[in-house]
Amino acid sequence: MKAWVCEALTGEDGLVFQSQPSLSCGAKQIRIKNHVIGLNFPDVLITRGLYQMKLEPPFIPGSECAGEVIEVGSAVSDIVVGQRVLAMTGFGAFAQELLVSPPMQQVMAIPDTMPFDDAAAFNMVYGTAMHGLKQRAYLQSGEAVLVLGSAGGCGSAAVQIAKAMGATVIAGASSDEKCKRAMTCGADFTVNYSSENLRDRVMALTDNNGVDVVFDPVGDALFKQAIRCLGWNGRYLVVGFAGGEIPNFAVNYTILKSISVIGVAYGMSAIDNPAMNQSNFDQLFVWYQQGLLKPLLDQPYAFSGIQLALTRLNEGNALGKLVIRT
Repeated sequence: MKAWVCEALTGEDGLVFQSQPSLSCGAKQIRIKNHVIGLNFPDVLITRGLYQMKLEPPFIPGSECAGEVIEVGSAVSDIVVGQRVLAMTGFGAFAQELLVSPPMQQVMAIPDTMPFDDAAAFNMVYGTAMHGLKQRAYLQSGEAVLVLGSAGGCGSAAVQIAKAMGATVIAGASSDEKCKRAMTCGADFTVNYSSENLRDRVMALTDNNGVDVVFDPVGDALFKQAIRCLGWNGRYLVVGFAGGEIPNFAVNYTILKSISVIGVAYGMSAIDNPAMNQSNFDQLFVWYQQGLLKPLLDQPYAFSGIQLALTRLNEGNALGKLVIRT
């Protein structure tokens, strides 16, 4: 099989396209023929040695994919050969075949009507957004949500899920084009925070009440602007730092409006509580089949173009989720 191997922690330039030996399936493992890879910002970080999970080269990156089960170990009972599945792996998905080892890695059967492109774009971003909005923010129908990075994979998923949960959604993005993309996901309003004052726009849209929840996968300088958009008892979800810098802020601000700043660690939460994660995905798949959720995809890349796709992801130029067809 072919795989992209990280030979040096220098980002996409450190990836080398190589032939790899066939994989041997252990008793508790699942072997998957990989059809589509979903790119996530942790893939950018891990190939630079900047992610919280540190791997030493050589290793195969790739945190998410979708494909067909071609072998299961003797101790595996809930997944069978021939099933169409998605997988969240942490690493190893930049390959034409991979071994998945539950429960630290996840495998889940997908609806028959779900294309592999959608499935590869689903687990990480929809799982993160659902866990953040449901279990961390306790979002209620009728509340208002500000989603930053709303034209990206995670942001667009948050827009759709918040709407499915009955919220009013203000989608923030860095360009008019990205705002238009966010509107296709069901956002009620948009704000271009490159050309508009974020707080002024949000307050105007909420009768100066502010929003109940901020969903922030961007971080950086936007944090200090967005936290001022919260209303009383608001909840600020810290999802990631695609903007590059991890922000600092004065904690006394939380007292002024009795707000909460909440971390969203989806991957470890799914491992710690698989029943919760399965329940979330049961609902997500229902919403998907009802047409309420649809991954916002950028143009798919061929397997040979994975370095170009990672560069676009790192530069913040993706319009939706980037997927790689193997």
